[in-house]
Amino acid sequence: MAILVTGATGMFGSAVVSALAQVGVEVLAMTRSESSAEKLTHGNVTGVVGNLDDPESLPALMQRADRMFLVSPMHPSLGQREVTAINAATSAGIKQIVKLYGAVRHEGDQLDTQHQMSIERLNTCEVPWTLVSPQTVMETNLLGQIDGIKSERSMYGAAGNGRIGMVALDDCIEVASTVLQSDPKQWESANLEITGPSALTYNEIATEMSRACNETITYVDMSEEEFSSMLLEYGFPEEDLEMQVLCHFRQMRNGKASLVTDTFEKVTGKPATSIYDWMQKNLDLFDI
Repeated sequence: MAILVTGATGMFGSAVVSALAQVGVEVLAMTRSESSAEKLTHGNVTGVVGNLDDPESLPALMQRADRMFLVSPMHPSLGQREVTAINAATSAGIKQIVKLYGAVRHEGDQLDTQHQMSIERLNTCEVPWTLVSPQTVMETNLLGQIDGIKSERSMYGAAGNGRIGMVALDDCIEVASTVLQSDPKQWESANLEITGPSALTYNEIATEMSRACNETITYVDMSEEEFSSMLLEYGFPEEDLEMQVLCHFRQMRNGKASLVTDTFEKVTGKPATSIYDWMQKNLDLFDI
């Protein structure tokens, strides 16, 4: 069985490639460049060149794969890119599509509009599909706070008192890897929403991180405008700010990131990773 992983150099794609490779699955790790494909090739992983903006680059890749893990960057073209991949997979006879979605309620914003375009295409294709939908991911949110935590033991954001069921990346990847190696019909047309064990405010998250490292970490809440200005001052690209940062904090503040499920435990038989446990595992990254 060969599994094609799109976005193989990104956070989710690279982690799925690694997880599948570790258990001996043949992986086709898709990237846009020859140099990246060469770097990805090792053992049972073959780096392959494909471009979701170029439909003609996909059929030959799809014909080499039995299943596909579909992930693409948060971008205004996300929907069309994923529709292109789904079309190619369907034509090639792929037996399963597992798509990365999300458990934060983004109803109506630009990011969700793009994802819905992809999901609508899944609903009309003949290939068994499953959505793997993480809540707010710890690595995405907390590793971005490393500099502030190292220098002044502070985190910054615009989440207000919204509760967030943050989930560890490893938990998401374990679910995705499990689904990709299972009977495609077991979770056919399911939306597997993966969360942490509890929904905490950012202040409570800071408390749990403090408890894990025996240091006091504080959370500084800002207005969306103040937070935007700070990020731009530190060099965050203005064109990426809304889709990659602001829309997520807006939903946290509005209570749309509070979902907690037992999906991880149901799929793996293990408890979900807590903020405390995640922080203890990653203390070296924070130089604490």
